[in-house]
Amino acid sequence: MKHQTDPWIEENDQQEVIKNEFNLIKQLPTLLRILGAAAVLIAMYSFLMKGWESGNDSFRYLLMLGHTGLLAVIGLGSGHWLKESKGARLLLTLALVSIPANFAILGAFLFSQTMQLDIGLYPQYVAWTVDSMNTALLTTAGALLILIPVTFLGFTVLARRMSKKLSLLFLLSSAALLIPIRDPQIIGLLVLTLATCAIILSRKISFNQTSSKTNEGMLALGLQFLPLAVLVGRSLWLYSADLFLLTIMSATIFFIMRQISLQLIADSKLRIILEGFSIIPAASVTFLFYSVLESIVFIPDEFILPISSLISAAMLYDISIRSTKRPDRYRLIAVIGLLIGMTTSLIIFLNLLAALTCVFVGMVLIVFGYKNQQRNVFTGGILLMTIGIAQQLYELVLHFDLGSWMSLAVLGVIAIVVASTIESQGGKLKLRLNTMRTKFSDWE
Repeated sequence: MKHQTDPWIEENDQQEVIKNEFNLIKQLPTLLRILGAAAVLIAMYSFLMKGWESGNDSFRYLLMLGHTGLLAVIGLGSGHWLKESKGARLLLTLALVSIPANFAILGAFLFSQTMQLDIGLYPQYVAWTVDSMNTALLTTAGALLILIPVTFLGFTVLARRMSKKLSLLFLLSSAALLIPIRDPQIIGLLVLTLATCAIILSRKISFNQTSSKTNEGMLALGLQFLPLAVLVGRSLWLYSADLFLLTIMSATIFFIMRQISLQLIADSKLRIILEGFSIIPAASVTFLFYSVLESIVFIPDEFILPISSLISAAMLYDISIRSTKRPDRYRLIAVIGLLIGMTTSLIIFLNLLAALTCVFVGMVLIVFGYKNQQRNVFTGGILLMTIGIAQQLYELVLHFDLGSWMSLAVLGVIAIVVASTIESQGGKLKLRLNTMRTKFSDWE
């Protein structure tokens, strides 16, 4: 039996095929850009990791510098002659990404001439050396003649109105890679200082700037932290993983994620994801900061875990302030973390100082929770204060001789006073409790 085909269906099928082909052609430039960018990054970092066998380190670095300059030139030419901005922006962004790597190599040249360097201690592909300090200084000066214009050009393309200030801030952070210091604690303080400056200045620079909300503007702001990432990565990879540096790194990651999320739309999925992942560095600060404080002699042991827990809880509470999706969940995590830290400290030491710390922090939480009408914080304060008082009452009972008439007298007087208070003020107390319960149910 012969089937007849419907011409209308055939025509629709042909249109669907044409439409799919058109969509593929339309997406082809984007795919090519992604592949091209990946190829450039792989080529650049494989060169850094493996290097070239021929030539000395100075020649190899000149190839790297030429690669950075060539990316900027091709990007500029692409925008000028092809009248196409996406490819130009991508090439100039890749040039900006390569600049911290250039500064890191120049820093290795300077370090090789200022310190007694044992090449055998480093992998061959990161042991960048030159013959003399003059060569290191001349190479650095010559490189800056290329790196500085490329930086200004790149940020001009990404965020014209903010370009000068962002370029200077980026160069300042990159210049830290030139400092011939490798001590983890000094590096940690340097990263903390630069990260604080980058966060504060980025906020000031981007204030009331509409371009900071665009993809290019957010990329320009995010690139400010790339030199710091290279600085920390170099120290962790080639030198000792100092706990102080790890603490600084966790705090820096948290504040970078915070800064990025503040630039995003309140209900965007990326912002919600960043807020969720911010819990990890915020929670890790408790353990890392505890290890750092242990080495500080003048801080009592009873304060170390409470201080670490308070810092972590403050960071988690900060997430709840800027979160638009279930901020109470982040407050609850902050309060639970603080309760665990304070209670653990009390269990470890079981003394008056640890108990008083719990009572004091509990009272602060109660006042803070009542003022801001936040149930989780208020309840956490009551629990923490109760735990501290209960521990001291337990110690009181444990060390008192209950068979003595003095102990019985004290307990008897307390019981009589409590009973009298309930009987005389019972109505008022009940009314106040009901009022508090009604208010409490309306809190966040």
